[in-house]
Amino acid sequence: MPNAKTHMLLGGGVSVTAALLDKNKHPVSHHIAIVPVVGAVMGKLPDILEPAFHSNHRQFLHGVTVLTLLSAGLLKAYWWSPEEPSEKLIRGLMLIGGVAYLSHLICDASTPKGLPLLGKL
Repeated sequence: MPNAKTHMLLGGGVSVTAALLDKNKHPVSHHIAIVPVVGAVMGKLPDILEPAFHSNHRQFLHGVTVLTLLSAGLLKAYWWSPEEPSEKLIRGLMLIGGVAYLSHLICDASTPKGLPLLGKL
């Protein structure tokens, strides 16, 4: 079962990978000191928002619905080519943080408990 360290390491790792593969880099959002930190925090974010106090803690933010919507949003952000520096920064943070959050959901989906379709709001 994935724990906090696993989610943070995986989130940081996938964020670094996403930053390296991104062709539309921003100097701040893609900075080597920032990417793994954002990734680690975003990789743990679902458990911060829905703490694991019991085995049924996975609700809406751990759900298949959020996984699907986040995946669609990441694709849209990936293909977005902003002109303004502030928009490039936002795009970079969205991609880096989004893939880390997504890694958390995929990791949890691979457990016997899985993910709820919708969960409680």
